[in-house]
Amino acid sequence: MPMAFKEWAAICRALATRRQDVILRKGGIVEPGGAFRPEHASFWLMPTFLHQSPESLIPEARDLLDGIDDDRPPEGTVVFRHMATVREARRVLTMEHLAPYRNRHVWSDAVVAERFHRWKDELYVLEVEVTPLPSPVSLPWNEAYGGCRSWVEIP
Repeated sequence: MPMAFKEWAAICRALATRRQDVILRKGGIVEPGGAFRPEHASFWLMPTFLHQSPESLIPEARDLLDGIDDDRPPEGTVVFRHMATVREARRVLTMEHLAPYRNRHVWSDAVVAERFHRWKDELYVLEVEVTPLPSPVSLPWNEAYGGCRSWVEIP
């Protein structure tokens, strides 16, 4: 059964166009203990449209939001276009250890700091390679896909 990883649609665009090659993740509030677990070596990217805003991205990447609603699937469906393969996953326990990744993602420093300091000081860094699926996969929306969670099982 394929796994999907929920991420802002703008970040999915950044990953797909190679403007970003890392994912910084803390965990969703409905995940056990609110903790992220890097337990899948490959997964489909599931673009989400909540919480993203121009202020959440570095100024040079705000164009990723241009026409973002055109990527929104029809009501009641979800569309997958890309797959990610994890090259390396690491848990980072100090902000200083995040510094080498600054030029490898498009999140604003404020978003990174907020994620790092939420609940306890840590973030996971997933170094990923993203490839397009041979053709988009459109599926009916399932209520199990909702909520603040990172991983979603796809039937």
